[in-house]
Amino acid sequence: MNIEKEKVSVKFLKVGMYVCKLDRSWLDTPFPFQGFYIRSNNEIKDLQAFCEHVYIDVVKGKTLNSNPDISKPSPLLRKADNKKRFRSRVRPLIVNHDYYTPTLKPIKSEFSAAHNLMLDLNSAIEETSFNLRVGKGLDIKKTKQVATQVVNSVIRNPNTLVWLTQLKEQGKYVYGHSLRSGILAAVFGRHLGIAEQQLEILVSGVLLADIGKTKINRKLLEKKGDYTPEEKKLFESHVELGVELLASDSSIDHNILTIAETHHERFDGSGYPYGLVGDEIPAFGQIAGIVDTFDAMTSKKPYGTVHTPSQAMEWLYKERNKLFSAKLVDEFIQAIGLYPAGTLVQLSDGSTGLVLSHNKEKRLKPEVLLLRDSTDQTLDKPKFVDLSKKAIFSNKERPCITGALKVDSVNIDVNEILLSFNSRNIVQKLLTA
Repeated sequence: MNIEKEKVSVKFLKVGMYVCKLDRSWLDTPFPFQGFYIRSNNEIKDLQAFCEHVYIDVVKGKTLNSNPDISKPSPLLRKADNKKRFRSRVRPLIVNHDYYTPTLKPIKSEFSAAHNLMLDLNSAIEETSFNLRVGKGLDIKKTKQVATQVVNSVIRNPNTLVWLTQLKEQGKYVYGHSLRSGILAAVFGRHLGIAEQQLEILVSGVLLADIGKTKINRKLLEKKGDYTPEEKKLFESHVELGVELLASDSSIDHNILTIAETHHERFDGSGYPYGLVGDEIPAFGQIAGIVDTFDAMTSKKPYGTVHTPSQAMEWLYKERNKLFSAKLVDEFIQAIGLYPAGTLVQLSDGSTGLVLSHNKEKRLKPEVLLLRDSTDQTLDKPKFVDLSKKAIFSNKERPCITGALKVDSVNIDVNEILLSFNSRNIVQKLLTA
């Protein structure tokens, strides 16, 4: 009889072994799934910190006496094998809205530093992408540094970086899709109460989720119109290419690999590459899928329609328990808001404003920078108001948001307004408004 499992002391673990069982519950460890290849010495150290022994699958991975070098197993196994692998390994996501304190730093004082940070981070992301396109290796340390800085800023104030993702230049979004998605993941994770160390892993995974696209022809990525079946298959291969790139770094966290591997899976099984269903999809993969989709819908690209954030939120809500988990969609809407920071909005009294931050309890009454009055006249001095506070409007009825406006539909230079926050003049105006 063939023995498929072997009990091994954590002292003798090797890169390339496939851990199929622990000496304790998976829920008592930081590992988010049951069954994974050991891809780095760091993962061995993690196992040694939590376990005395584990069980390895001697068919899938290395054994104690293995001679062949199988330390880099094929990242994507047969579809049926992977569905079985994911089905048994997923841990439930525990939501803790009270894990982080409320916003620590006002958006007015965080903005300038956050803007400079975004420029630096975007340059780092572009450099990483360029290096991969020309055949240079992946610098995972640089990505981790980006993730750490994003998380630190979001912990101080979750609205500031979201606002900056709306910044545009000559019709194109300044900051890349991966960085915007990483910021959204950080804000979402903060709202869910994901601990800081795991939050950095989540953001790193989202930043690198589409790294395989650096190996896909740009003409295909920027094609307008539908893909042919062959083109669709080639495009979807970016998942496998990405996992291969990431797995080539022995120091990478296995959770980052999981995010890259599963962020295109969908709750109803219609995603790829494995067609995972429901909670077979790891929580971080589901989160990555939501932020990736939201940013794609609200950003300019060579194909498709640009939606306002509220339109994208409405679409996500309709896809609850179809493409995405209802619970996570509801949490995402609470985290980002129906009208995220940076959204241009119309108020019920006819005035126009720019959302600064949203109120989770009163979603239609966020903090707004009023730009035009109720007669559609541009204000000489933009006015900072909190729509949730009745005292501001004295005897007048408090206005509320009636809808989002597309930037291209109104003659307002949102870029100038956003960038003017680096000016002491407007900061002083807002502080004294």
